[in-house]
Amino acid sequence: MNHTGSLIPAITLAAGIAVSAVAELSWWWGATLIATALAGYLAIMRMSKDPIATLRLAKWHTAWVAVLFTGIGMLDQNLNRPLTLTGIYGEAIPSRLTGEITGIQTKSYGDRLEVRIAGTNGAKVQIRTGATDLATGDIITFPTTRMREVANDTSAIVAHMAPMLEARGILYTAFIPTKQISSTGHATSLQNYCGEIRDKIEIKIEKSHLQRPTANFMKAILMGDKTGLDEATRLTFAQGGTAHILALSGLHMGILAGMVLWLMWPAKALGKYKWGYALALGILWLYVAITGMSNSSVRACIMITFAYMAIITERKKSIVHFLCCACMLILIFNPQALFDIGFQLSVVCVASLIAFASQLNPISHRNHPILYRICEAILATIVASAASMPFTSYYFSQIPLMFLPSNLLMLPVIPAFLCGGVIFTLLLCAGWEFRLLGHLLDAGYDLMLKATDFLSSGADYVVSYQIPFPALAIYVCLLGATAWIFNRNIIKS
Repeated sequence: MNHTGSLIPAITLAAGIAVSAVAELSWWWGATLIATALAGYLAIMRMSKDPIATLRLAKWHTAWVAVLFTGIGMLDQNLNRPLTLTGIYGEAIPSRLTGEITGIQTKSYGDRLEVRIAGTNGAKVQIRTGATDLATGDIITFPTTRMREVANDTSAIVAHMAPMLEARGILYTAFIPTKQISSTGHATSLQNYCGEIRDKIEIKIEKSHLQRPTANFMKAILMGDKTGLDEATRLTFAQGGTAHILALSGLHMGILAGMVLWLMWPAKALGKYKWGYALALGILWLYVAITGMSNSSVRACIMITFAYMAIITERKKSIVHFLCCACMLILIFNPQALFDIGFQLSVVCVASLIAFASQLNPISHRNHPILYRICEAILATIVASAASMPFTSYYFSQIPLMFLPSNLLMLPVIPAFLCGGVIFTLLLCAGWEFRLLGHLLDAGYDLMLKATDFLSSGADYVVSYQIPFPALAIYVCLLGATAWIFNRNIIKS
């Protein structure tokens, strides 16, 4: 079985997107490369007139595939690139613009609106305003006099977050008084409908007898809504190297997938296990849609989908193919995801786990299965943390030194807390609050927060350093080369 068949397309697709974004290339660059690749393929097929020639020319198939997907990446980035107002209107920018609210964060000073500007191919503006009664999906009009480009915003917070904002398509920021924002209607879409369901579930969590910090934490790890977390809590988890548990990721999706499969045991008992996997997929995709379809959760769900489909169709499984295909699907539909830190961390961590975790495990799975799994969990924590640390340093200028004990502490706690949180939330939606489970969740969150705060307290446990981008790029190349060396025998098999 070829384990690298999808590696070249995935890598070159990402390279094409990156080159096109940095150099701001025109669409014809991508079209030219695609035409060149197809011409090369036709030439190779024309020269392959006998079996000997076919074998001799086989290696050139990698070349035209690489050129093809590089061109697709360039064309994809160009066609899906958000347009700037200057590029559309020149100097004659309208005094008011129309847009759809795609997200709302409630802060102490008021609301922060994320608005997709109409007619800009997805460009967004982040509007800071007072308290409003607006909702996700509302169509609003707003003045442009107070708008400024993210790259030119000199405020400390925006300047630090500028790369991440631009990666999400947010090209502008503005502070606009509430009275200058007018609502003109509401957009009806599946995304907005799922958002309304998420809001209703969050309201039930907020109205429960959970302590407010526990409720906010549950909304973050279950619903992907981190707006309720205060800065002190975020800082505690960040300094402990466990900030990843605050965002929906492969860890959360894996635990939820296990829970859903366990609930499908009646199908397995009746000999209809394939129906159980199919129903589990439907539930997981519904959950991803309700929680906002973040890049990391979509990536995890796509990989789970490929794995379940392989089981249903009784085909061989390759986790490398699943990861590469998931990345390609996400990037084709949303090339800006390549520059999203959540997507980058998700891919780097999963790829590192695939490449190193099993290879470094000295325990025999056949002779000592339990000890093997314990060692595998510890190695997974070390590998994922080591792989993501340079990215954390580059984006957040912090290197948490206590990441290992903090993550080892979270290893058994987070799955238990997630399972309990899911059960508690489902019962809330059914109209019943399980008070005892709520008290256990309060105690569990309090334990996690205090333990993480104890391990991360003190300036000596966190190093403030931002790794330069060239060093980060070199690190990624070395990581890829090391992964290739570690797995060369498997790749050649």
